[in-house]
Amino acid sequence: MPTNGGFKLITASRLIDAKGGPPIDNGAVLVQGTSILAVGRASEVAAPEGADVQIMDYPGKTVMPGMVDCHTHHNGFGDGRAGDELALLDDEILTLQSARNARSSLYSGVTSIRENGPKNYTMFRLRDSINMGITVGPRMVLCGRPVAIIGGHMGYFGSEVTGPIETRAMTRQLIKEGADYIKVTATGGSTRTSFPLKPSFTVEELLAITDEAHKFGKLTATHCVSSQGIANSLDADVDMIIHCVFKEGDGTDVFRQDIADRIGEKGVFVNPTLHVGRSSRWKLEHKQEAQGLTPEEATALEAAYRNNEVRLEDSRKMIEMGLKLITGSDSSWGDYQLGNTVYETELLVEAGYTAMQGVQSVTSEAAKALGLDNIVGTLEAGKEADIIIVDGDPSQDINALWNIDEVFLAGEDVDRGSFDSNSTVRQPPVV
Repeated sequence: MPTNGGFKLITASRLIDAKGGPPIDNGAVLVQGTSILAVGRASEVAAPEGADVQIMDYPGKTVMPGMVDCHTHHNGFGDGRAGDELALLDDEILTLQSARNARSSLYSGVTSIRENGPKNYTMFRLRDSINMGITVGPRMVLCGRPVAIIGGHMGYFGSEVTGPIETRAMTRQLIKEGADYIKVTATGGSTRTSFPLKPSFTVEELLAITDEAHKFGKLTATHCVSSQGIANSLDADVDMIIHCVFKEGDGTDVFRQDIADRIGEKGVFVNPTLHVGRSSRWKLEHKQEAQGLTPEEATALEAAYRNNEVRLEDSRKMIEMGLKLITGSDSSWGDYQLGNTVYETELLVEAGYTAMQGVQSVTSEAAKALGLDNIVGTLEAGKEADIIIVDGDPSQDINALWNIDEVFLAGEDVDRGSFDSNSTVRQPPVV
């Protein structure tokens, strides 16, 4: 990260500090080197007298914290291919694709990410390259390989284990390799050999993971696409539930109030990943408009509509309960490409958040969920200067987050290329 000692004074018509209050009119952020020194009204924030300061003014714009995406898959292409195929590619190809995705994510205004399961050491090597200045990308919270049962979801990436001894040993191994947190697939998923409606690990196996991770100060998160997997994860004191799909063992959709109550009682974060399903629906809609669908695809599209509505309604119920839902895109998985994080935040607003709560779900609350809130997520003195300039007011219209004018990472203005090149990253719906 840059370590220069120069001052920057960034001013804008409004400032969102993401701490929960309303925007500040005519706001300013004073930056020295990589850190924020002061935040407030422009009339109250100034560099030391006589200091060499670069003034950067953005009239009509919003200055706010960089976005935090709690769920990424940088190995992915977002072109619909299954993870089973992705895992067959050489690690070198996946590392290069990850670097490409990291640039797209950073350029879109996402300054911190949490990776949710790459192959082998690919993301560790990418992070090394970023730290060496070879390439660019957001701050990264990495899990290394996801922990899976034999044949379980994402086990093809390299961490299949059985029993509490092996799950504990794998947790230690991942921490040794540099993992910042531990990702576990507590149910099956899209992996062909897995069983989405069944829990994978036993509670005893999950407890071995969380006990070992927490002993070393590491957070844990579990992939759960059925209710029993969520319940088992709560029994094992997991810190975040990913997907949080309420499905019974026979495939029926039943919102489990008892399980949702336990999520709230334990203060567990929920990453519902709403747009990843909608992105697949959009792909089918594009094909339907262009050339029509096969009977199988038409059936899949109808199922996608139903699933989207169920997931939105379940998220609405959790939001009304006051549960902690945060933005985690799940891109580039399936048909959802990195650089499109805002679609997830948009759906959280559709599910019931106010626009400002949506902003917090992708800044301060997301940072808390990752244990990064001591360094990023809000604009306040002492934190890292990860800052974005937005054309518009996302506290009133969440879609303003698409209009990113500038991105600062650790106080440095990121060269993002032309507007046209950045705009091509956005995946459009069918109009």
